[in-house]
Amino acid sequence: MTASENYERIADAITAETAKKLQNEKELILTGTGRQMMMMGFNFYEAVNSEIARKLLICCVEEYLSAINNNEKIRPYLHEYPFTDKNVKIVIYFYNSDGSDVSSDRISVAAISKGIVTYYVKTSDNQPLKDIHEETYQEALKLDQK
Repeated sequence: MTASENYERIADAITAETAKKLQNEKELILTGTGRQMMMMGFNFYEAVNSEIARKLLICCVEEYLSAINNNEKIRPYLHEYPFTDKNVKIVIYFYNSDGSDVSSDRISVAAISKGIVTYYVKTSDNQPLKDIHEETYQEALKLDQK
């Protein structure tokens, strides 16, 4: 087995375990993963505001980082240890409980990439999502603790 294949096997196992835990605890449904950057995409079937979206993102990031940093087998393959919020990407797509798109006054997508959290809303059909707010992960943590 090549080093790349071994890394992928370990990374896939960490991602699968984390996704299962998040599904059981937060009802987040894994819809996609990434290879180059430790990445997970989820669907969440409840309309939320930015505060709830922030809490869910923070939970995902903290669970993922804990799983990565506590796994000794993956450490030789990490370009940086310990992994931080700048090393993972999480995207959560929000839908109504019936699977339909949320209204424009609710968060449609929340994402963190390279330590930046961004919230998006849907503006109208056939239009791109609108970025309504950005904050660093550290700012998100402070806002969540209020």
